[in-house]
Parts: sequence; C-alpha cells; structure tokens
Amino acid sequence: MPPLAEAAPPLLRATALARHFPITEGVLLKRRTGAVRAVDGVDLTVRPAETLGIVGESGCGKSTLASLLMALDRPTSGSVVIDGQDPFALSSRELRTVRRSVQMVLQDPYTALNPRMTAGQIVGEPFAIHPEAVPRADRGRRVDELLETVGLDPTHRDRYPHQFSGGQRQRLGIARALALGPRLLLCDEPVSALDVSVQAQVLNLLQELRRDLRLACVFISHDLAVVQHLCDRIAVMYLGRIVETGTREQIYTTPRHPYTRALLAAAPVPDPGRRAADDEHLLEGDLPSPASPPSGCRFRTRCPYAREQCLVEPELRTRDGAEHPTACHFPITRRST
Repeated sequence: MPPLAEAAPPLLRATALARHFPITEGVLLKRRTGAVRAVDGVDLTVRPAETLGIVGESGCGKSTLASLLMALDRPTSGSVVIDGQDPFALSSRELRTVRRSVQMVLQDPYTALNPRMTAGQIVGEPFAIHPEAVPRADRGRRVDELLETVGLDPTHRDRYPHQFSGGQRQRLGIARALALGPRLLLCDEPVSALDVSVQAQVLNLLQELRRDLRLACVFISHDLAVVQHLCDRIAVMYLGRIVETGTREQIYTTPRHPYTRALLAAAPVPDPGRRAADDEHLLEGDLPSPASPPSGCRFRTRCPYAREQCLVEPELRTRDGAEHPTACHFPITRRST
C-alpha cells in the first residue's frame, strides 16, 4: 500500500450500499412480486493512491456495484461519497465536475469505443464534454501525449478502432479515461476479453500509471491472479455482499472465510500436489439466485462448515485472533498452505 494511504481521508466511501431491481408480473397492471438484490449492504473505502480489488464469481454483483460507485445508477438505499461529495445530491452541472475525478475503464474494448470515431477523436472526446479542461489550441498536443502515455503511436491518431488490436483498443480506452486527469480509475474486468499475453501488458501499464500518476483504483475481476498482482487491498464479494476484506497478504496467505478459501482453491496452480491438497475446498453447487438468497449466511448452502448458527446472518467484523474482517461465524483459523 502506498505510504500514508491509511492517514489520508477516503477518496471514495460506500456505506450500506444496496441496489434492488424489482421483479414484476403483468402487462398492463404490473404487480411487484419480488426483487433481485444485486448489491445488498456494501461498505467499502478507497484512499488516495491505493488499489482496491473486488473479486467474486460471475453474478455476485460486482458490475452493479461499479455502476453505483460511478454514480451511473442510483442506489435503492445507502450512500456513495466521492471526494467528500454525495453525487446523488448534486445538480447535473455539479455532478459533471465530480465525474472529472473518477473515470472508468470498461470490460470490452471491442464495444466500448465508437467505431465511427478515430483514435484521436475518441481520446479527445472528454475535452469536448469538459471544454474547461484543456484549451482548444492545446487539445491535439494533449491527445498525442495521452497516446504516448499508454504506449500507442501518436501518428496513428487517424486510425479507427477496427484498425487496432484488442490490447491497443483497451489502451485507447485507458487513454480516454486519463484525459481529464482523474484521481480514481474504476476498472471493471478490463483484461478479461484479452489474450493472456496481452493481459500482462495492459496490467503492467495500469501498474505503471498507478505509480507514476498516483492514481487510486478500484479493480473488479474474477481472476485472483490478476488481483494479487495489482491490488493493495481486496474485498471478496458473494451474492451482493462483502464477506471478507483485508490486505493482499492477508487474503492470500490467511483467508478466513470459506468462500475466499474456495476461490483460492479454484485458481489454477502449477504444482499438482498443491492442486490435490486444495480439492477439499472446492465449491459445490450453483450460486443461489439473488432474487431469493438463503436466510442467514448467504454462503451456508454451499459451505462445508455450515451449522445451525449460520441461520443468523454474520456481521462483517474482525473476530478473535484475526487481523482482518470476515462475515463468518466459524472462520478458518489454520494458515493457507
């Protein structure tokens, strides 16, 4: 974690954040019959110049959480504070100013870029939306600087997205996100659509940008190896809630929640002996529906350690003998091998 990150006030804070999507029946007279609890009571903070990783299975609510943190969607309840301001309490003009400090890198570079715009137009588009950011006369030079920053040739500014490779397209998306000088980047599965060799290049670029520009970052992924490479702290998400959070070392060496242990056990490893030892921790069963999550601990229907007490929902807190918070009545105490 960057020096003094703990002493700095949070750049981003989410408190009891929830987003429920109503389920309705009927055509003319719609009747609400339930709700999909995509995000259901999430607390997290991101401090300046640190990277928070959010991991979990597909369908656990990670992308919905990203939309809430970016103020692209309004929460059902709870709050988001960005750089000391509540984006949902601001006017449209005030919200535009806040958005300059928080930018997003999307998952799929093939669909995130307008195919009818050139690379220069794509990277320079934020200046048209925020004309106060860079004087018109300096925009061409600034676009070239941004292309160079992400490892692209400025002479290719007149090319269209289809003339770039997938990794180059993602670099264009990163350059566009950097155009307004943000303090926080929110990356939603930014390398999952890329080849493995290209993933490494893009991850190294993000690491360099984070270090050189002192950027804070929220990095959402289902790939534990990627998160371990890039993140200072990690929050593990299951069925709309955070079940464990801690530093990178705490999560990877002393996972306390059975779900975290199962995610680590499922990750590919080069040692066959380690693979056999981890088989006992592998997940069984499917992820329950967020429209009807299990009562009590949401993981209890798949947990090998579930007991009667798990019918009561556990709080996310630091328990006896632990160094980081876990939402589990019976956390794992033995060290990961």
